[in-house]
Amino acid sequence: MINIRALIFLFSMSFSSLIYAEKTSDLLSLYNEALRHDALLSAATIQNKATQELIDQGLSLLLPNISAQGSYTDLDDSRKFNTPISNVLLAGTKADYQNYEYGVVVRQPIFNYASYNRYKQNLIQTSLSDKQLLWSRQDLIYRVVKLYFETLQASDEIDLLQAQRKEILAQLAEAEAMFNAGLVSITDVNETKTKAALIEVQQLNAVQLFKIKKREFETVTGSLPGKLNKLNPVITFTEVENKAEEWIDIAIENNLDLQIRRDEVKIADREIDIRAGDRFPTIDAFASRSRNWNSGGYPYGTTKNQGGKNFSDAIGVEINIPIYQGGFRSSRVREGKLLKLKLQEDEEYLERQVKLAVRENFLHLQTNFAEIVAYDVALKSAKLTLDSTNLGFKAGLRDSIDVLRAQQVYFDAEKDILDNKYDYLMNLINLKFSVGMLTKQDIIETNKYLIMEQ
Repeated sequence: MINIRALIFLFSMSFSSLIYAEKTSDLLSLYNEALRHDALLSAATIQNKATQELIDQGLSLLLPNISAQGSYTDLDDSRKFNTPISNVLLAGTKADYQNYEYGVVVRQPIFNYASYNRYKQNLIQTSLSDKQLLWSRQDLIYRVVKLYFETLQASDEIDLLQAQRKEILAQLAEAEAMFNAGLVSITDVNETKTKAALIEVQQLNAVQLFKIKKREFETVTGSLPGKLNKLNPVITFTEVENKAEEWIDIAIENNLDLQIRRDEVKIADREIDIRAGDRFPTIDAFASRSRNWNSGGYPYGTTKNQGGKNFSDAIGVEINIPIYQGGFRSSRVREGKLLKLKLQEDEEYLERQVKLAVRENFLHLQTNFAEIVAYDVALKSAKLTLDSTNLGFKAGLRDSIDVLRAQQVYFDAEKDILDNKYDYLMNLINLKFSVGMLTKQDIIETNKYLIMEQ
């Protein structure tokens, strides 16, 4: 048992020394690395650039269209007559010659209701894509902060368990000494040994979790972080001044999920116009030129020098009026209106969810602020209780179980106050994310809560 404990202790200490030997990483530096290496943000950026091409694609529907065509045909014709033909030129039965043709057509849309609305729809689509990219940037801030604090919590767990283990081993040594002196029973020694073994298991789990959390940074930054800067214990937290209703009003205007859904409704509205445009006439101006000639004469030719040439130039206006297609166009318009109505209902539901999320995050912040003060008082009280319990054990008035319980309450209070501070900062990020106001400045402000290495 002693050898196993020694190995676990050495493993934990060596791992801890490895942590502190690494370079330090704060929240801002890791966020800057994530900006350069996060695959999700990179994919969103590429998607946004691709969507910008919709502007040119929509504009092309309103600009001139120029096309050219040409052909070459090698002809080998023959024919049969039922009655003799006296004309030599017309009596030939075989002809072997080539036909050449080319033409150019320029077409300019004058009126096309569907194409105009398609262009407007593409503009809204690019605006939606810009909002999606902005959402991805805010999501990256959220993911980096969340992972940073989760990793810090795992690191704090290791530190607290090491400190608790040190206290338990000291308590074990004292209990064994008092048992040898006949002052306490073997139960005190066994209880302390059991607690020490359980703490060793918790240490192994805490180290494993910490290693996993640091590996998760690779998916965001592309590399393992160094030693993470921890919360500065002397920094105080301030209560959020704005009222919940004020935050909700901001969210209704700025929440990116809501803005994206509103753009989807606008796109659906333009889709109705596009489908309705199928029932409108289209007007195009056009100009064309074509040339056609062959190497034979009329009708087949008797010599290669008797070929003919055709010239054709045209300019005009073309009107296409759709009349009836079995009710297909009207059905598509009705379908588009129903799809828009569905999106409007989704928007209404999302707005309610956003209001709820903002209100919850705001209430969590208020609760966290009050809990920080309460946990600080509880920590001081737990420390006094632990000290008095230790004195009572040494005086023979308390047993080891009382000491272990007091130790557990004290270290739980330490963990609770740290977790609550992380929750406060995380809920502040959640609140700003839910109202659409999360920026790099929030990373900078949150970074000030950390201990900065000189």
